[in-house]
Amino acid sequence: MGQHTVLAGRYELISPLGRGGMGQVWEGEDRRLERRVAVKLLTNEALAGRAEPHDLVHRFAREAAVTAGLRHPGVPAVYDAGTYDGGLFLVLEMVGGCALGDLMAEQGPLPVAWAAGIAAQVAAVLAAAHERRLVHRDVKPQNLMLTRDGTVKVLDFGVAAVLDQAGVPRITRTGETIGTPAYMAPEQLHSRPATPRTDLYALGCVLYEMLAGKPIFESTSAAGLMHKHLEQAPAPLRRDDLPHELDVLVRQLLEKDPARRPVNARETYDRLLPHVARLGPLGDLDPAADDQDGMHLYSRVLVRISGAAEPRHDPGSAGPAESRPWPPVWSGPQPAAGGDDWYGRRQAQRSTTWKLVHSLWILPTLLFGLGTWLSFGYIAARHRRLSWLLAAAAYLVLAVTAFALVGSGPEQVSASDTGPIQTDIGMVIGLLLWPAGILHALWINMTVRLRLRDQKDHDRWEGAAPVITARPFAGSRRDRRDQAV
Repeated sequence: MGQHTVLAGRYELISPLGRGGMGQVWEGEDRRLERRVAVKLLTNEALAGRAEPHDLVHRFAREAAVTAGLRHPGVPAVYDAGTYDGGLFLVLEMVGGCALGDLMAEQGPLPVAWAAGIAAQVAAVLAAAHERRLVHRDVKPQNLMLTRDGTVKVLDFGVAAVLDQAGVPRITRTGETIGTPAYMAPEQLHSRPATPRTDLYALGCVLYEMLAGKPIFESTSAAGLMHKHLEQAPAPLRRDDLPHELDVLVRQLLEKDPARRPVNARETYDRLLPHVARLGPLGDLDPAADDQDGMHLYSRVLVRISGAAEPRHDPGSAGPAESRPWPPVWSGPQPAAGGDDWYGRRQAQRSTTWKLVHSLWILPTLLFGLGTWLSFGYIAARHRRLSWLLAAAAYLVLAVTAFALVGSGPEQVSASDTGPIQTDIGMVIGLLLWPAGILHALWINMTVRLRLRDQKDHDRWEGAAPVITARPFAGSRRDRRDQAV
């Protein structure tokens, strides 16, 4: 089996992407429909090394049926399945992006909103799977793919177990332990039947790792990991920005006794949702990019139809929202951030004091003629905007140049001596830089900065669900390849 092999007369294998517990994964091309696909192969060589090859064949076939039956945007689509001379093949949607494990290795602990947003998407997929009486049993960061717009795809339902029901065979034998030790629930380690709450424990491990920046337990051996999952309590999450309700949810997901965990994935999703906010860029991921594809436009319509964009509480309702020190907000349907009508209504309700407080970043520009770079450096760091960082760098270079030119001339020796021309050039640059910087800063403040500050406050208190959009990745070492199922 090699490059340019064609399966079923249409699927050309282009390059290998990886190897998993159930075979090889290749990037391929569907010649008939002219699209890129991921092709999983279960080769005869892999079967020959198994004590019970028929069990692996059965599991591979069930993966096709299980994944195809879910029909969920968070699960890669199954296009085809069949046999070839060397074994079995499965053709799936090609998922471009990076594994959650790779993202955490680069970024460390994730922002709370990102961790909650990722976990909520996984919980939504698990809720759909559990409704079909399927348990994933191997939820882990390497099985969670993040696309360029922050959408999560849950991969590898190849070890999914069908819960006991009449007429449906189990995929694995009784007593067989399947999963990854670092994310396995205690009941899995005891080889007890997996339940939906088994997946919730694994999701708790992933959520803990996103918030802590390291796995819940670490050991040099699989046996050591298993012992800790069975006997040891996880270390507390020590983050000043971690909401108490989310901390409680993580601890409940990680309960050793399944009965003490949340009732189901839907409850977990509902408890994660209030902590999900519009997300800023994270590495090469940017859900707040300006362009949107058809799927996201479609999803926004569905949100409007369901009324999900309306506030989830009113001034007379009980609950923690009552105590929030939040001024009146626009309560109608809210378009994506940046909508002029929404922003105009919101700003009309903002007090003059609020606007002045969040305009103080301009102060260095107003007070110091060559201090514009300080203002733009602050908002660039605050909002992680590359364009503002470049502006700060340009203003700094101009300021340094002006000072250098003014200071480069000799001391004036007579009243008629006007100094060298570079001194005059330096003074002109300095005089022009001050008003230009003030106008630039005021324009940015009124058109962009106050808008971003207002949206950040709104998301913080209202817990708005993200409006996910898409744009191509910026270059990085993570886009060196497209990940496949």
